Amino acid sequence: MSLLLNGSKTMTIAGTEMQCLEIYTGESYTLPFTFTYANSVPINCTGWTLSTTAKFYNVDTVTYPSADSVDLGNLTLNSPQPNANAYTISTAFTTAASGIGYLYIGNNITNTANVGIPQIQLANNTANSTLVIVTLGVSRVDALSSLTDFNKEPIGIIVRYQ
Repeated sequence: MSLLLNGSKTMTIAGTEMQCLEIYTGESYTLPFTFTYANSVPINCTGWTLSTTAKFYNVDTVTYPSADSVDLGNLTLNSPQPNANAYTISTAFTTAASGIGYLYIGNNITNTANVGIPQIQLANNTANSTLVIVTLGVSRVDALSSLTDFNKEPIGIIVRYQ
C-alpha cells in the first residue's frame, strides 16, 4: 500500500523514509492523496477509517541537497506538546472506492497564541524551523482474517516562517 501526497519531497529521519511537505506560517493547506498498489492502481478504501495525530519538533538546520530531498539537523521534541485542540488537522476520503482523500492542515498549526505551539522567530532562514510529524492512522478490516489492521503513515511537515 502506498500513500501519495501531491507536491511532496522525501525525508529520512532515523532511517525512516517519509513524505515531506513545506508549509508557511499563517496558511492552511488541503493536501490531496491517493492510496495505490505498488503498480499505481488505486485501492478501494471503502469501509476504511482515517485518523490523525501530530508531534512537534524544533529543527536546528534545514538543507536541500537535491530537488526532491530534505536534510534536517538537531531535532528536539517539544515538551510539553501542544494540546490537540490548539490546532486543526483532519482527514477524510472524498472517493473511498478510488482511494482518494485529503489531509487538511489548518493555519492555526503555527498559532503562537496557543500554549505549546512552537514560535518561529527567523524570517527567510533555514534555521529555527518547526517539524510536525503528522501520523495518518488507517484502520481497515483484513479480507482474509476478518481482523482489524491498523497502519500508521508518517508525514513530515516543515513549518517555515514567511
